[in-house]
Amino acid sequence: MAYNHGTFDSVKNCKYQVPTFMSIGKVYLRLVEDLNEENDIIKTIYNIFNSFISEEISNFNASTYYSTRQYLSQSYKAGYLLED
Repeated sequence: MAYNHGTFDSVKNCKYQVPTFMSIGKVYLRLVEDLNEENDIIKTIYNIFNSFISEEISNFNASTYYSTRQYLSQSYKAGYLLED
């Protein structure tokens, strides 16, 4: 799914109730924990937020946000969303 940078509004386009910021933060926290191999949290956070996985997690009309932490970390490492 391609996004037009600067025009994607995950809240406005959401057909369902948007998760709370705490719930979203927990998804990212687990992803950072799983991917922080160099013990550089800042670099890990930066890399995650600047990767494809961040846009996928923020698309609340898709199921990626609700995926397991293993699925998210393995997809990130692969560079694309793995098949379910």
